[in-house]
Amino acid sequence: MMDEEQDRISNLSDDVLAHILSFLELRDAFKTMILSKRWEKVWTLTHSINLNNKSCVRRFDQRLSLDKEIRRRTTFINFINGVLFGDNMIFPVKAFTLSYYFGYADFIRHRHSPYLIKWVDAVSTNDLEKFDFSISIDCTFPVLNMPPTLFQCQNLVTLSLESINRVLICFDVLETACLLSLKYLRLVKVRFEEENTLKNLLSGCPVLEELYMEPGDTGFKSIPHFYFISPSLKILRWKREEGFRGYFVVKAPKLEHLHFVEHSMLGFSMSVSPSLVSVVMDIGSSFGHHGHISVKKLFQGISNAQKLEWSTHHTFMAKVELDNLPEFCNLTHLKIGSCQDLYFVSSIIQHSPHLKHLIFDKDHFISGPMTWSPPVQVPPCLVSHLETVEIIAPEGQTSYEIELILYLLHKGKVLKKMIVTPFSCMDLRKKLWESPKAGGCKIVFSDFPAGAELERQSFCGDRIYVCTPKKEEDLKPYITKGNHHAAAVVNTPKKEEKEATSVKDEPS
Repeated sequence: MMDEEQDRISNLSDDVLAHILSFLELRDAFKTMILSKRWEKVWTLTHSINLNNKSCVRRFDQRLSLDKEIRRRTTFINFINGVLFGDNMIFPVKAFTLSYYFGYADFIRHRHSPYLIKWVDAVSTNDLEKFDFSISIDCTFPVLNMPPTLFQCQNLVTLSLESINRVLICFDVLETACLLSLKYLRLVKVRFEEENTLKNLLSGCPVLEELYMEPGDTGFKSIPHFYFISPSLKILRWKREEGFRGYFVVKAPKLEHLHFVEHSMLGFSMSVSPSLVSVVMDIGSSFGHHGHISVKKLFQGISNAQKLEWSTHHTFMAKVELDNLPEFCNLTHLKIGSCQDLYFVSSIIQHSPHLKHLIFDKDHFISGPMTWSPPVQVPPCLVSHLETVEIIAPEGQTSYEIELILYLLHKGKVLKKMIVTPFSCMDLRKKLWESPKAGGCKIVFSDFPAGAELERQSFCGDRIYVCTPKKEEDLKPYITKGNHHAAAVVNTPKKEEKEATSVKDEPS
């Protein structure tokens, strides 16, 4: 009687038990069959395969001998074959997650690893809803070609392909892609053999909402153009910091978020998206080569954004293009990182009439000759909207940058706060105190005292620094008698607004 009361979980329905087991790795779920006769077949009802073979690889377990690695690898392969093709077959498979780490045993007994493709082909049915496939290797290995059946799973919602280190997953999708339910697509270090492969793949995903791509070094050697054409896409993320140069075309009328890191770009064209909310553009020419990028079509495409983070590397923009920027009527948050020309700063501020928050992150600025002169007309945002300006400059400022900062302080009629990091920028600090201010702007110096803990809150163009000293003595070097310009630090509860404040008066 007592045993029956304690084993209440066995009285749950098969569906509930299978759902619980679906959160476990399949080999752990398989072990529950020894609990009692009631549990013998429950694990086969999960419709989910989640496997990781780290325990079979010597580089993760130094105690393994080569013979033991081979035995474990053979057992692992036989287990999956039994699950997919044997008496204990799980059918249908709705979720398939496999993290596969190649070891030396693979090169001895399974040089071409045909079993991997066999597994993928076996689960690629219209019942499949989630497919997450990741492989890793330390040595050279032949390219894996994904079977065409994977791209014909009409009920697949999530598809993720990733290769770690030097393995490349290769697939060729021409006119066969038919992923009618796919909403999330993630491709990391995936090789495309033809220029139209990506275009045709996306055309076969009519309800796709999010796309993340991080190509490998050799994933697109022979492809000059990249087409992101999707009527349903809402989130596009692309990350490649080096590689071969190419042109990018984005046509996604429902796009809301764009995160684009590409340091080998020749050109970028994007159609206007009325629903665009945030844009992160980190672009540039090839490493070590200064070049020019035409940004006219790029700015036209992102002009509806509400939040923008902009960085350029080894790249110059033509003055004639900067003079003819489109109006960023919805832009309220702007963060400028790496920049070769301060003229760009003046231009984009001039064309952002409703800008409220501005950040200069000089921590990522590229050193080089930069000049600046005040605009002919005061930017409209300085008169009616700009409320906060933050300057992050760990190595100090040039005279031109100081002139720009003082100009914002002098002309910002509704400017409420200017945050300067670090606190030790003595020259800038003195000039800020002495500079005339158009409104009642509060100047905040933020620094990281020795022994202090720092909390950072980031929100695409709005960053607040909070210094929380461990000991009161940590602030003594910063707040001394007569040193009234030093930053005062306040402790505030986590749920309240956190900010570092500063005494307003500068000593004469």
